Amino acid sequence: MITKSPLFIVIFMCSFFTISAQELPYLSDIALPDSIAVKSYPVLRIEFFALFNECKTSVDSLALELKGKELVRRATLSRNKSDVAKFYLTLENLRDGDYDILEYILEYTRTNELDDSYEGGLLQKAIALYYDQRIKEALAVAEEAYRFSEKTQNISNKWVLKSLIGNLQVDYGNVSIGLQHLKEVESIYITGEVQTIHPYNTDSYNKDVLASIRYSIAKTYFEIDSLDEADDYIEKVRIYAESVGNKDHLDYYLGLKAGILIKQKRYLEGLDVTNQYISNDLKKSDQELSHSYAMQGIAYEGLNLDEKATTSFLTADSLFVVAGADYYYDELKYTFNYLLNHYKKEGNTNKQIEYLNKMISYEESVGSIKESVTNGVSTMYTIPELTAEKELLIRKLEKEKSTSHAGVILFLILSCIGVIVAVFQYRKKLIYKKRFDNLKVALEKRFNNEVSFPMSTTSTSEKAIKSSLSQLKSTQTDKIKAGLKNFEDTLMFTEENITLKSLALQVGTNTAYLSKYINDEESENFSVYINDLRINYVLKLLYSSEKIRTYTVSALAKEVGFSNSKSFSNHFKRITGLSVTYFIKNLEDIKAAPAKEKGDNVIDFLERINKTG
Repeated sequence: MITKSPLFIVIFMCSFFTISAQELPYLSDIALPDSIAVKSYPVLRIEFFALFNECKTSVDSLALELKGKELVRRATLSRNKSDVAKFYLTLENLRDGDYDILEYILEYTRTNELDDSYEGGLLQKAIALYYDQRIKEALAVAEEAYRFSEKTQNISNKWVLKSLIGNLQVDYGNVSIGLQHLKEVESIYITGEVQTIHPYNTDSYNKDVLASIRYSIAKTYFEIDSLDEADDYIEKVRIYAESVGNKDHLDYYLGLKAGILIKQKRYLEGLDVTNQYISNDLKKSDQELSHSYAMQGIAYEGLNLDEKATTSFLTADSLFVVAGADYYYDELKYTFNYLLNHYKKEGNTNKQIEYLNKMISYEESVGSIKESVTNGVSTMYTIPELTAEKELLIRKLEKEKSTSHAGVILFLILSCIGVIVAVFQYRKKLIYKKRFDNLKVALEKRFNNEVSFPMSTTSTSEKAIKSSLSQLKSTQTDKIKAGLKNFEDTLMFTEENITLKSLALQVGTNTAYLSKYINDEESENFSVYINDLRINYVLKLLYSSEKIRTYTVSALAKEVGFSNSKSFSNHFKRITGLSVTYFIKNLEDIKAAPAKEKGDNVIDFLERINKTG
């Protein structure tokens, strides 16, 4: 498990001291209150970092943004470039994975030769890429940072990066290299060398980090089925957790120990530990519980308790859907395969098609299915074979529907299917209705009261333009407005690799003017502006075309310009509050709608959903 390092980094060009507060990029547009403006620089600086160090769930993000804005302004005027870098990086930590500000930080620190901050910026970017599952890119950036740390002789960062690279190498598939890195990090904690490398760390903190590293090693051995080694390392985690009463690490131990026992076919012991893990008082995510119920299902199957196994696998699948259907693990594929075979035995064609679709989605997201799964049962499915089986079932289902049956039998069959579908939909609506209603209210408030979405020159009031863009020349404003209108009308935002620079060249202006126009007009940065256009466009596509709804998440992402399905899913969920797959399922009963005018927005779309029930 990787946690973000408390490093502070930087952002932009060199002659910063001549720039006004309003022109400094990536800062809040909200006016600074007097309660902040009157404070001295040292006091404000202490308050800023103290506020950031609070738990992110309770931190006042608006206060932090405004204090950061004022600190950047003052540090810029006094030419304190090191502090400018630290403030900007702290704001990036708050925003989590804002690549625009990260690139700004790296350019600023490189230009101003702030080596420590540049190195920290690379580390921060690697971690952000890791969280976005862009493993290859994260690994490249982390290795660049590691080479830089060797050059600067920053041994503290060097060992933090070695730990990160170890985890990234494992995720990238270079397991032996990854394990070597992790064990090297483990060795400095065992020998006590860590006291020289991280002299300000407490002994208890170092022991906690060592336990985390050992858990990563144990988890890696578990994933490659080196179960004896995995068991040896997870037992070390248990010994530490019990000695200091660390509930979190004891929870990690229970979860992985259960998996090891079940993989070793020690099903009764594995079930006992799994049940302890599921029932203890530590809060767990839907993803973690989904994985545990899948392991529980494998154990029940190994004990020939098929009914309990089916219940466990259905629970695992249900939790997977609730989690957003974007968290994949090896046993999930086994879950889908088991439920597919279960419904084959029952002769339930619809359910077979459902789980064939899920297996195809798994393949597209994760890659080829492994020959061997948890309990040694071989599966040799490929996407073409799964697709062929699905098409065969669809043809069979269509033939069955076209065949004439006796009135009573047909009525009973259709009634049973209707009851099953109704119960399933009713249960699902109970879970999501409140979430969907809250989303509708939130979106109405956002779009009706705050910004126009998507950006449209025809809907922007003259008063708003004069107020927010007064600092730009009218000729520049008109040129940018016309260029962006053409950019939106021709759907060029659906192309990949759009940058602020490339769009500025297309519009016929410079990046500073274009960025200011978008920030003032949309109250958003460039990246959010592009991604909002894409998500709004895909919402209208999904509503107006039944064919589009048959696309996979990966295909939808490519359709509107996202480079990967993970980024698409994240932005979709950021705007709608729902996963892509769940959102599409809610459209199944809505027929294709006629094309609307360009002024359509997400609020209109959600209102139509509510009217159709």
